[in-house]
Amino acid sequence: MKKLLALFLLLIGTTAHATALDSCMQKIYASADWKNDLFDKTTGIFNTIDDSTKITENMVNEQRTKIYPLIAKQIITQCSNNIADIAKVNRAIVNFDHDGRTYGFDFDISTVFEYLDMRTAILVIDKRNLLVGSKLKLSDIPEKQKFFTDECSDHTIWDNLDDDAAVNIAGQSVFNEFGGSSNEFFLDFAEGDNRRAFPGLVLRDKTGSTEESIVIYRNLKIGLERANQFAEKLKNSACSDQRLAVYLVSIQNQRDSGSNNAAALGTGITTGVGLASATAGTALVAYSALGTTAMVAGGIAAIGGAAVFLIAAPVATYMLLKPTDIEDIKEVTILDGPHPI
Repeated sequence: MKKLLALFLLLIGTTAHATALDSCMQKIYASADWKNDLFDKTTGIFNTIDDSTKITENMVNEQRTKIYPLIAKQIITQCSNNIADIAKVNRAIVNFDHDGRTYGFDFDISTVFEYLDMRTAILVIDKRNLLVGSKLKLSDIPEKQKFFTDECSDHTIWDNLDDDAAVNIAGQSVFNEFGGSSNEFFLDFAEGDNRRAFPGLVLRDKTGSTEESIVIYRNLKIGLERANQFAEKLKNSACSDQRLAVYLVSIQNQRDSGSNNAAALGTGITTGVGLASATAGTALVAYSALGTTAMVAGGIAAIGGAAVFLIAAPVATYMLLKPTDIEDIKEVTILDGPHPI
């Protein structure tokens, strides 16, 4: 078992992301809730099989739309502090015990995050020392402060946005889900200076209407990609040399405030097919005491008696989600960054 995990982590890179992933998978494997969710005789996914029955390819294939949201729930429950690092990995293996054997679901990380409904937004702020997991409060930002220049992001919104502002140019290039060049983008202002939601959040101004909205990505992996792309576009622009940095942040719902880590991130679990627009498949790897395993192209091969079951690989299809209305946000949670610009 340990040899397999070490080989897998070597293939995806011995980085902080892999370390966070390995720690997360170990926490899930040790969790009593994980075992109960799989095998509880009343509510478990495999509640109809007895303790001596081997898990087969067909069993996993039939339950794949339940397995993915179950893994998603465990990730947000056990590993919320490192969730952005986990989202930067492509595949993972989570283990479980049954019938005297240890099995592993080989699953696609992108598909898991289609089952996690997270409200992530992109923040540009004149602070380069914010830590992942920390909170930035509205009260931390001086009122009526202009922390970016007019050339970086337009200061005057009411009489038509400046097409040449750096934030607008970058936003039109990156935020295709929100209209791209068909709409315009700007940074929100400080309290007492026409704040729409929270200072520094990237907002969309919908062309031909008075509608303004936060650029929100509910899939964390997509949010991370767009934040990185946006930061790259702003480098060597009119936003440079102002001590600004780009962050991906979680927007905290009032109804979620103060309960637990998952709620603090503003997350929800979608059951069944839910947000998973992909044809989601998992690979089930079964290990035996006498068998060893090796990585091969397209999955894990078993050598020496360990049974292996592979199910069709998931299709990476993302949903484009409509942003929410402007709202009164009192604090955000840092998920990724800083990305100096």
